[in-house]
Amino acid sequence: MLWLGIYIILINSFASYGQKEIVIENKSLKVTISTKGAELQSIYHRKTKSEILWVGDSAYWGSRSPVMFPVNVRFKDDKYIYNAVSYEMPRMGLAAINTFSALPENESQKAVLAFESSEQTMKYYPFHFYLELSYELLNNELINSFKIENRGKDTMYFALGGHPGFNCPLKNGLERADYQYVFPEKINVDRIEIVNSLWQGNQIPFLRNEIRFQLNDSRIPNGGMFLQNLKNRQIGVAQKGKAPFVTVDLGDFPNVNLWSPPGMPFACIEPMVSHHDIQNSPLAIERKTHLEKLAPKEIKTYKYTIIVDGNKNR
Repeated sequence: MLWLGIYIILINSFASYGQKEIVIENKSLKVTISTKGAELQSIYHRKTKSEILWVGDSAYWGSRSPVMFPVNVRFKDDKYIYNAVSYEMPRMGLAAINTFSALPENESQKAVLAFESSEQTMKYYPFHFYLELSYELLNNELINSFKIENRGKDTMYFALGGHPGFNCPLKNGLERADYQYVFPEKINVDRIEIVNSLWQGNQIPFLRNEIRFQLNDSRIPNGGMFLQNLKNRQIGVAQKGKAPFVTVDLGDFPNVNLWSPPGMPFACIEPMVSHHDIQNSPLAIERKTHLEKLAPKEIKTYKYTIIVDGNKNR
């Protein structure tokens, strides 16, 4: 059967740039990944014939699930200083706009992609790095694993994040207001205010002994709803009053940003190592205390999981 094999399809619109799509499949899910940014393009639930992942409609938001590295969304003024040299940093970082290599250990239910520093990346980020990302299917779960290695001689500073968006509405005849963010148990948490994709520092009262909140909730801002060191490690998206059709287990990612601006037909759950740059952050990258550090030759690994149960939201 077709789902037993892995195949690679050349995207016509990207042909001149050598970007491709990789498909991994099992009996539950069919997942498509672009080598551009190692970005998820589709999470298709076979039984319900549902597209779980946001479709990337540019009228709302043209991305689907960008990988954020070495910055979460942006640096203040989109730049920073290292060793007295000023560098620009593209929004979402370098991973999202570069092409990954598909490694030969790809299998029918697992794809491994890699991106490493080059003469071009050094113009924006003067560190020698290696970033490896694997997507692996296990029944109805998609495991997202990251390996970051410092191949240089200096301490490396970075942030890392996932940014999957999910279709809301998932089903014809429903609308955004029919969907909710869902936690497995009641939660009390404040959110950190995010304005223009920058951390403002002040805490805003948010959820109070609640297990779910609707996407038309008046507390949802245009910016993100950033939750730091969240004890509750799972967050789902569900039709109102029902169990989640998709859940993100944050795994090794301590923080999460929920992004679903009013009127938008998607809900993002963004696992984050570190967080957005700080509004009053110093320009010197080594003085940005919220960033992660990697010593020379050091490797760090992280994992989060997307769990799909399309039956529960049909």
